[in-house]
Amino acid sequence: MVLTVTTISADDLTELIGIDVDTASGLIAAVREGLPFDVFVNLQHVLDIPAAPLADLLGMPLRTLNRRKHEGQFKPEESDRLLRVARVLSRTFDLFEDRAAAILWLKTPEVALDDVTPLSLLDTEVGAQEVLRLLGQLAHGVVP
Repeated sequence: MVLTVTTISADDLTELIGIDVDTASGLIAAVREGLPFDVFVNLQHVLDIPAAPLADLLGMPLRTLNRRKHEGQFKPEESDRLLRVARVLSRTFDLFEDRAAAILWLKTPEVALDDVTPLSLLDTEVGAQEVLRLLGQLAHGVVP
């Protein structure tokens, strides 16, 4: 198995998730500190999905999500998972002509991903890497 290292600028990610850091080291510090709850709300809005499915992608029970909402921020490991979703979302936006097409692609079963939706694979790092690999192939005109 080959893992693909995909770099996405801190600016692209922070704009997408709505936090104000402009360097990779600033983003790392924000994740270590715990991202604000608004990041979840921003991703939920951009993806146009209810809270429960997004919480599932993060491996987070709704009770925990509600607790984080009350606390106003996520734990570092939860922040890392939020960033994983944002990273793939950013790469998808880069590839597609418009955001609506990108969101539709993420929510549509993909033959190259064993007929599951790309979005459903973002619950693991390996799944996210597979989606990024497929996006890379599509960007280079390689039809899987």
